[in-house]
Order: sequence, then C-alpha cells, then structure tokens
Amino acid sequence: MKYWHTPFYLTLISFAGVGLAAPSVAHATCTGGATLSGYYGLEISGQTPAGTGKFLNGVVYFNGTCALQVTATVGENQTVNSFVTFLGTYNTNPDNTIAITFTPPGAPAPETYNVVFTPVFNEALGIETDSSATASIDIKAQLYPAWGNHNVYNNASIKGTWAAVCSGGLGIDSDLNYVTFDGSNSVSGVYGNVTGINDSNDQFAFAAVPVAGPYGVNPNGTFGGYSVVGAATVGFSGVIDNNLNEIQYNVSTAGSTGFDYESCIAKRVK
Repeated sequence: MKYWHTPFYLTLISFAGVGLAAPSVAHATCTGGATLSGYYGLEISGQTPAGTGKFLNGVVYFNGTCALQVTATVGENQTVNSFVTFLGTYNTNPDNTIAITFTPPGAPAPETYNVVFTPVFNEALGIETDSSATASIDIKAQLYPAWGNHNVYNNASIKGTWAAVCSGGLGIDSDLNYVTFDGSNSVSGVYGNVTGINDSNDQFAFAAVPVAGPYGVNPNGTFGGYSVVGAATVGFSGVIDNNLNEIQYNVSTAGSTGFDYESCIAKRVK
C-alpha cells in the first residue's frame, strides 16, 4: 500500500455537492455514438515516459451522440487535481474500436484512448494511444440509479465488505484490501468509517496490517478518504459502478522519487 504525503483526501469530501450535467460540446461527425450512452465509472492507470505514475478515476457521461463529460480525480505529472470536470468526444473507428479524446487539466495535449465495448458486461476496456503515457482504461456502467436519475449516491451506497486487488506503480508491490465500509455519517456528521486488513507483498516481503479511517461518497458516485494502514496514512479516491457491486479506486503517493500509485478493483463480498 502506497502512502500519500499531501492532504488531498480532505478536498475529496469537500466536493460532496458536485453533480454531473450533460455536456454541450458537439461532435462534427458522429459514428456509433449510441454504443456508449449514460453514466460510467472510469479508471485509468499507467506510467509516463519519465517513469512517473499516472491515474484518473471518476464518472464519465456519454451523451449518445459522441460527446462526453468527465468528473474525476486526476494524478498526472506528479500533481493531483481532485474532482475536476472536463469535456471530450468519442467516435467509433472502422475496426469497431471506439476512440475517446479529452484533455484533463494540466495535460499539455489531448489524451486519446481506444476501447472495445462488451455489451454482455456493459463495460469498455482499452489502452492509451498517445505518446504521453502507457496506460490501461476500464469503463464500467454504473447502472444504478436508472438513467435520468443520477446523483443519489451516498455513504450507504458502498456499505458492506469488499475485496480489492491492487497493483501497479513504480515499485514491485501488490495488495489485497479486505475492508468494510459502515455506510454511516458518524464521523463529524458527514463521513463513514472503513476498517479491515491490508495484505501487502512489497518487494517480495509479505505483511498483513489493519486498516481504519474515514470515507465519504459524493452524489455522483465518486468517493474518497484516508486510512491509517499500520503506522502510515493512506489516501484514496475512486468511483462506484456495476449496480453497487464494484468499485474502482487508487491509492497514491507523491514523493521525492516521483509520482507513484496503485490501482484497485474491488468486488462486493457482502
């Protein structure tokens, strides 16, 4: 588990009222726009040519006519921007892959991705295709609530026990987060509690340490918080998707040796 050295997790919860409106940007020629339509959880993780980590997680809205809007936490170029909103476009390529383009705040040029949509799972998987980073992208339909009734998520939306596998970053490290979110507003009347165990294999050394800390869920399904993991404080940000049965998130660190992170996919246990 990587350790966050700046208090970004405090700004995550301060955006609890942030919503997501349909983008007004238009696409000149739209091909296959209806393939992706509605609200999806978005997770991107990778590495730049300079050897620094990169992540992006949040909610992306596809309007069905090749325009999109993202609200996400973005970690690039050793800088984190929490819950920023930006627009983009998408279009179906001749080979039936879908090209996605957007420019996050701080990015020197547009970022491009090619994804393949799998309707059985309501999910799109792909890779970054520009030269700014080598990254994978995972887009999962939120499916809850129904289209047109967005922005109703809260701390109770992820109440329960979750198993997450985390990997990536600059080091040789993988983690199993087996954690429980209590679904409450018991911490300062706003935040819930997350507790559990973090199994970590860091540099080929295994350790199991307890996890405990506050978290908060924004109305659009993004969430964040921090946990005390052993003797360290770990910040995280992520998004709810797959009908409340899956979450995607990142734990990160911005240290003197570069921007590091781990990306995590968690499945509901109970």
